[in-house]
Amino acid sequence: MNEDNGKPREIDLGDDCGVVVVRANGAQVTIGADGHVTVSTRGGVELRAAANDEVELGCVGTPEPQGRQQIGAIESTGEHQGEIYGGILPSDNKPVWFMAAPRPMNHYNAAAWAEGQGGSLPTRKQGDYLTTLKGKGGAFTEIFNRGGSFPAGYVWLAEPYSNYRNSAWCQRLSAGDQHDNLRTSELPVLCVRR
Repeated sequence: MNEDNGKPREIDLGDDCGVVVVRANGAQVTIGADGHVTVSTRGGVELRAAANDEVELGCVGTPEPQGRQQIGAIESTGEHQGEIYGGILPSDNKPVWFMAAPRPMNHYNAAAWAEGQGGSLPTRKQGDYLTTLKGKGGAFTEIFNRGGSFPAGYVWLAEPYSNYRNSAWCQRLSAGDQHDNLRTSELPVLCVRR
């Protein structure tokens, strides 16, 4: 296959395929079953971080870029001052910040509070993403250490529950599952800011 149309060839083998060795253009890339990568080449190597990695990688032998926010860190300056950095949201590859409300609220007040902060309640997709931040440390430690009990371990989500207009979705942070709850119940609140 010597054909070159200017586009890179992409090969997706999925997960659980064991050790994979790829040889092309005089280079060899070995991907271990645990995800580690070994590269053998006469040319240079450029490393790029996957979305949501806490460290941004540069070319081998160059220092890490300064000023990159760590997931779970509280922003100290700028437009997102006081907010918790949540990494890069995979659905749109843009950064996301979270802000915790000072007290639990019903869904109506929670949505109004989040809007007043210049943001919104997390969507169901953002709620799913939020649970992937468990164990990332920083300010997320306190949020995830609330436990799985109701209501402390839950947060409101933006979407109303379609089967009952007086309910809305909420996210259990400890387990990652989503449930409906009466909108008049008071739950902890997180605001999403972009």
